[in-house]
Amino acid sequence: MANMVNVLNTILSNASAMYQERVPSATTTNIAEVGSAIMSYQATENEFLSALVNKIAMTIVRNKTFKNPLSILKKGGVPLGRNIEEIFTNPAKGTTYDPTGTDLLGRVIPDTKAIYHDMNRQGKYKVTVLKAQLIQAFTSYSKLEQLLNSIVNSIYSGDNLDEFMLMKELFASAIAGGKMKTVDVAPITDTASARAFVKSIKSVGQSMAFPSENFNTYHDINKDTDPTPVITWTPLENQVLILRNDVSVDVDVELLAQAFNVSYTDLKQRTLIVDGFGSDVNCGAVLCDESYVQVYDNLVQMESFHNGEGLYDNFIYHHWQTYSLSLFANAMAFKFTA
Repeated sequence: MANMVNVLNTILSNASAMYQERVPSATTTNIAEVGSAIMSYQATENEFLSALVNKIAMTIVRNKTFKNPLSILKKGGVPLGRNIEEIFTNPAKGTTYDPTGTDLLGRVIPDTKAIYHDMNRQGKYKVTVLKAQLIQAFTSYSKLEQLLNSIVNSIYSGDNLDEFMLMKELFASAIAGGKMKTVDVAPITDTASARAFVKSIKSVGQSMAFPSENFNTYHDINKDTDPTPVITWTPLENQVLILRNDVSVDVDVELLAQAFNVSYTDLKQRTLIVDGFGSDVNCGAVLCDESYVQVYDNLVQMESFHNGEGLYDNFIYHHWQTYSLSLFANAMAFKFTA
């Protein structure tokens, strides 16, 4: 109840002067009075619904929605345009010192490469709120909270779930399309195979920390157009381990922490648990540079439309995104052999 009182009063404190003049402050006992003031005038009803969905739902109540476990890998928003250019320059090559300085004016063009990530998702989610639902909701705080949760969960949980599914499938498509290196590991059936699995992850993780072309796929994909590979490295602190849930249960977490030479607490901060990797059923884990996943929000916008004839409001949530992977970054998928 206290939460919904805070919601109503937060809307009130940020509302227009007209709304503040007509609608009283909410208390634990005056829900009917507040509801009557809001619902008796179309302008206050519209302002209430707009604030409820646009402002309040995205801050106060959104913690009840489904969270995308992979959202930490997203790279933020793209304010303008729909394409993202990613640039990488290989380390410069050394030459022998020439005391004559005859090559002072010579040019050495840096080995710079570019790849582009295009917006490829335009998600839309719509929910309808009937005036009759609003009238009934203002009979108690619990009913008002149920209405708010139904709106928020329908929109944001649906969006976050789709985002999660798309990000998991991003890994599956990368494996199938040769955009991620893979290593075969034996299925985990006992302590020995669990230790072997951890040992494989440790070996790859330590090797990724040194400059090489062995853990990115830029040259594999672009060898016909670019003769030079990408030489890069990923320090342990910049590596992210994504584990399938059933695999995480079988693996000794303390042993895994020792493999990365970190505490269990530090390991948890760099380990993400998922229920699978999209359509690739054999992938048990992915170890990658935190820059490997290139997912951006291009547009996040809520629109609303009031239908006076049908006495309902439609809320349409738009979420446009870019889903891509960096061929410059290190990544390795650990696939169980059949």
